[in-house]
Amino acid sequence: MNTARPPLPTEAAVWAEANAALLDLLRRRDPAHALQRLARACVHLLGGRWSLIEARHRGHAIAGGRFEARRERPTVPAGLAWQVPLKHLGSTVGTLQVELPAGTELETASERLRPLMEAAGELIAHWLAARGQVGADSLSLQRAAMREGGTFVWEWDLATDALGDIDEGALMLGYPPGSIGHTQADWDRLIHPDDVDGVEQAYQAHARGEIESYRAVYRARAAEGDWRWIEERGRIVERDMAGRPTRMFGTQTDATLQHQLEQARRNQLAAEAANAAKTQFLSRVSHELRTPLNAVLGFAQLLEVDRGEPLTLAQRRRVQLIRQAGDYLLAMIGDLLDLSLVEAGRLPMQEESVPLGALVRDCLDLVRGQAAEAGVILAQRLIRPRVAVRGDTMRLKQVLINLLSNAIKYNRRGGSVELSAHIQGGQCLLEVRDTGIGLPADRLDKLFLPFQRLGRESGPVQGSGLGLALSQALVQAMGGSLSAHPLPAEEGPGTAFRLVLQLAD
Repeated sequence: MNTARPPLPTEAAVWAEANAALLDLLRRRDPAHALQRLARACVHLLGGRWSLIEARHRGHAIAGGRFEARRERPTVPAGLAWQVPLKHLGSTVGTLQVELPAGTELETASERLRPLMEAAGELIAHWLAARGQVGADSLSLQRAAMREGGTFVWEWDLATDALGDIDEGALMLGYPPGSIGHTQADWDRLIHPDDVDGVEQAYQAHARGEIESYRAVYRARAAEGDWRWIEERGRIVERDMAGRPTRMFGTQTDATLQHQLEQARRNQLAAEAANAAKTQFLSRVSHELRTPLNAVLGFAQLLEVDRGEPLTLAQRRRVQLIRQAGDYLLAMIGDLLDLSLVEAGRLPMQEESVPLGALVRDCLDLVRGQAAEAGVILAQRLIRPRVAVRGDTMRLKQVLINLLSNAIKYNRRGGSVELSAHIQGGQCLLEVRDTGIGLPADRLDKLFLPFQRLGRESGPVQGSGLGLALSQALVQAMGGSLSAHPLPAEEGPGTAFRLVLQLAD
C-alpha cells in the first residue's frame, strides 16, 4: 500500500471515481465488486489508509482496496484520522475512516470528498440489501416509515427512462400498482399542464450544475380526478464520460395539506392587509365627512335661532328635518369609525370597575323619553347593590343604550322592555327582553353583521345596521359576549339580548 499522503485530489477526479463506482454497480448489479472498485479508487486518490465500515461494526470493512470480513472495528490509523458517518436516504449505513494529509482542513476535505461519501453510502446500502440484512434499522423500515409520512422514494435510469418505485408514487395518488406505467414519461402525463415547464426547468438547472439538487412543487392528477400538490426532490448520482446524467434518485412528498395551509396563511395576510386598508380608508372618510356635516348642522342651528329673520312654521319644520337627518348621519359615521377601529384593535378603552346599578339607572333615564313617545313600558328587575363589572364605562353605556333603544324601536305600542341582571359564578348576565315583533330564528346568525337589518330596510324604523355589529365588537373587546335569542313560544313574539361581562374583583 502506498503510504504517501499527497494533497487532496481535484474535484473532477473525485467526481469521476465516484461516478465510475456507481456505474459499475449499475452494469454488474454487484455491490461488493463496486465497493472494491471504490476502495481502490480512494487509495489511488488519497494515498493513505481508507476504511468503509458497516454501520453496526459487525459486517465487512474495506481497506487498501481489499474486501475483508472483520468482526471488530478497525483500529484508528496513525496520523490525522477522520471519521464521517455515511448516509443513504437519511439513514446512517456506515462510517468512513480515512487518514488525510497533515494540515488538511476538515471542512475543505468534507466538501471535496462529498461525491465519494455519497457514492460509498449508496454502495453500502445496496450491499446490505443484497446480503439480506434487513433488521430494525434497515432501509426497508426507513422506506416504510417515509411512506407512512407521505414521502416516497424514486430512482430514475435516464438511459432507459425506467422510473423505479413508480408504484409508490402511484399509491400516493390513489392508483393501483402497475396502472400508470413504469417510465418517467408515464409519470409526466400526470403533471398539470401549467406546471410541466416549471418542473423541466428545475431539472435542467440541476443537470447543468447550476443548482446542487433538484426541487419542484407541482400538481399531479389523482385517481379520483382531483389535483394533488407534490413536492419532489432529487439528485443526479451518475453521469457518463461526456458528463450527461445517467442515473438520479430522490423523494416525492404529498404536499397538498401544506400547500392548503400556506394558501390559508396567504389569504389571512391578505385579509388582514385589506382590513387595515379598510380601517384607514374609513378613518379618513369619516373625518372628511364630519367637517362639512358639522357645517351643515351649524347653519341649521343658526337658522333656528335667527331672531332677525325668523323662520315660518313650515321653514322651521324643514330645518328640523335637516338637523335630524344630519344628526343621524353623524351618528352613523361615528359608529362606522368605531367599528373599524375596534376590529383593528385600535379603539382606545379604559378598563375599570363599573358600578352596575348606576350604569343601569343612567341608561334607563336616557331612553325614558323615547319609550314614553313609543308607548312602551320600561321595567327593571332588582339589581343587587354594590355589584360591579369590568369594562369601559362610556362603551358599556353605549352598548346598553343601543340595546334598549332597539328594543323600544322594534316594539309595539303597549309593549314592554325589561332589563335584568343575574350573577353566575364570576360573571354578570345582563338581559334586555322585549315584547316586540321578534326575530326570525333562521336569520339570527346575520344579526350582528354590519349593515344587516334582516329585511327591515324599507320599514318605518330608521337604522343603518351598524349598532348591533358595533355593540358586539365592543363587548368582545372588553372580554364579554353578546347574543340574541327568540323568546319561548309560550311568551309570544319578542327577543332577549344577553350581555355577559366579567365581575370586577
